[in-house]
Amino acid sequence: MPASGSAFPTDGSNAGLARALRRRLGSVRFLMTASGLAFILVVNALIGYGILQNRREALDAGERATRDLARMLEAQALRTAFSVDRLLSDLAFALDTHPDGRRRGSAAIHDHLRQSRDSFGELADLVVVGDDGLALHHSADLPLPPFPLSDRTYFTNARDRASPGLLAGAPIVSRVVPGTRVIPLSRRWTDASGRFRGVLVALVDPTRLAATLESQRIDRKGSVILALEDGTVLLERPQDRIGLTRLADWPAVRRALAARDEATIRDRTPMTAPAATASSPATPGGGAVDSLISVRRVQGYPFVIVATLPVQAALADWQRDTAAWTAIGTAMTIAIALLTAFVVRQHARREEDQARLARASRRIRGILDSMLDAVVTFDRAGRIVTFNRSAEVMFGVPEREMIGQPIEALIPDARDGANDRDLTAIRRDGHAFPVGFTVSDLRLGAGPSATAPYPAAVDTPRPDPAPDEPRIYVGVIRDMTRRKQQEAEVIASKTQAELANRAKSEFLANMSHELRTPLNAIIGFAEVLDSEFFGTINERQKSCIADIHDSGRHLLDIVNAVLDMSKLESGQFDLSEEPVEIHEAVAHCLMMVRDRASAGGVALNNLVTGYVATLWVDQRAFKQVILNLLSNAVKFTPCGGSVTIDAGIDEDGGFRLTVADTGIGIPPEFMADLFQPFRQADNAANRRYEGTGLGLSISKNFIDLHGGTLTCDSSPGTGTTMTIRLPRSRVTDHPSNVGGRAAGAA
Repeated sequence: MPASGSAFPTDGSNAGLARALRRRLGSVRFLMTASGLAFILVVNALIGYGILQNRREALDAGERATRDLARMLEAQALRTAFSVDRLLSDLAFALDTHPDGRRRGSAAIHDHLRQSRDSFGELADLVVVGDDGLALHHSADLPLPPFPLSDRTYFTNARDRASPGLLAGAPIVSRVVPGTRVIPLSRRWTDASGRFRGVLVALVDPTRLAATLESQRIDRKGSVILALEDGTVLLERPQDRIGLTRLADWPAVRRALAARDEATIRDRTPMTAPAATASSPATPGGGAVDSLISVRRVQGYPFVIVATLPVQAALADWQRDTAAWTAIGTAMTIAIALLTAFVVRQHARREEDQARLARASRRIRGILDSMLDAVVTFDRAGRIVTFNRSAEVMFGVPEREMIGQPIEALIPDARDGANDRDLTAIRRDGHAFPVGFTVSDLRLGAGPSATAPYPAAVDTPRPDPAPDEPRIYVGVIRDMTRRKQQEAEVIASKTQAELANRAKSEFLANMSHELRTPLNAIIGFAEVLDSEFFGTINERQKSCIADIHDSGRHLLDIVNAVLDMSKLESGQFDLSEEPVEIHEAVAHCLMMVRDRASAGGVALNNLVTGYVATLWVDQRAFKQVILNLLSNAVKFTPCGGSVTIDAGIDEDGGFRLTVADTGIGIPPEFMADLFQPFRQADNAANRRYEGTGLGLSISKNFIDLHGGTLTCDSSPGTGTTMTIRLPRSRVTDHPSNVGGRAAGAA
């Protein structure tokens, strides 16, 4: 028994592997894939079997073709030999009966021979040779040859053999027509007693003998050979394709003829050049070609026929068909594979969709059970179908007891009134509590999650395009007890805030009056004292009076700023609009900050010296904005710096005013809070620059009330540029606004 942690598999793992394997093999996807592969194998097996069967049939057809070629040449040879044998027999009878038959050069015999030659298409010449070897007669139009023919094999064979039959000899070169090769067919000529008189010779033209074969275009299919019994080749077509002079040099043919008179074999054919086929012509060169060979003896005559057909030529059509069937098999394999893959993929998607649907169903149920709100589904009749866990907790009743119960058992007014409303629900113990009830119409046949608005009442009739379509209503119930308490608290808090705001406004109004009255008295008495109305004062007293005056003025400015800020925040600031010439407003504001700028060593550059535009604005508010921007620029510009103010009209017709300084600049991290009230870049108690932090906030609010913008562009250590932009409608002397403003003034 293997120890714990052994590398050998346990029975449990084997069983699990077997179950997984059975599950895998039994799956529909595996069966589909296996079916597709089996179909591919069957189709390709059938195509392969057909290809092999066609190959066997092509080889059989090739063997039949070679036998037909051999029979064709055999028939030609038999016809020629038989005709020549009859011709020579008739010629021997004519010579024996004609008085000039043994007389050399008889004109009558010459005419007879010529007529016989011309009537026989394959003959090139007819020759009668006497027993002395000299030609007695011939059919040629030339004189008789003066030389003896006793050295010719056709003469010696006929002389030496007592057989009266037809003799065939090897091809020879004609001595009458030099350069012409002929096949001699001879017959022994004897008298009535059998004494040798000479030889009758028919010289056959090989080209005429092969004319019938050449008309069949055998060179496109194979080759044929006519040979003698001893193997001497008499005729080969196509010429010199095999290039043998004797069949004895061809062992396969020799063995076949030794065994039987007729045979069809397959062997390599010696070639002087590759055999020509229908698709590839012959080319020079040597070699051996796999061929089908048919051999046969000509019965009654000393001839042997050999017909050959290259296997490549026999299989040419089969190869073309094989290529076509291979392409068809490949196409069918690809098509079946693609179809199988598509079907498997579709089934896999279907399984994935089913698994996804099951997961979605479990997830939806989990979501419903995890929701804090009660979710109840019910049918057209108002009977409860599902009841989630929050509903069980909210109403104190389990789901199994509520299935099939009417929705009115939970909410009495559920089917009355409008959707998404506050109602009263009843718990199991009879306790009533406020709830929010929202219902949606889920049409199961319209899609996986098709919803429609819930009607005012569940049983209210309305047009339904599909009456038989199943419907489920989904109701979401939310306990509104805490929300109602919070709403009551919010209302109470709002009431308190409104009372506090009213108290603040009354306080600021009262404090404004109470503070301004003594401040104006302080400022006024300080100015009287400074004018020495009650008598002469010394320099120390003048300095103290100036401090009192400046402090009072500063405190009054703070009170006015706080009061303006309060009005802006509460939306109670009303603009008192009137035409204002911009160059006059700028000059007035510069006059108010000139002393402070001079004291700080800051140069003021006014580029608005002439008429620029007339604006329709609140004069006090607009001057207050310019004054705030100039004051800040002077305040934050060190000695030796400068402040430049410029104004003009933009391309869109709007107004633009810029205040640029060469001061300390604003840190980038403070830009987001630049226009917030009571915010300063330096908020330390010992900060270097004084101020309340209300100037820019009030200025931006004033510009916003005029429909414009106030922007800032600043770099620490370089300076700050504040830009005011007002819309085109604020420029009263603009051509598009002159008529409107005039009408308003009238």
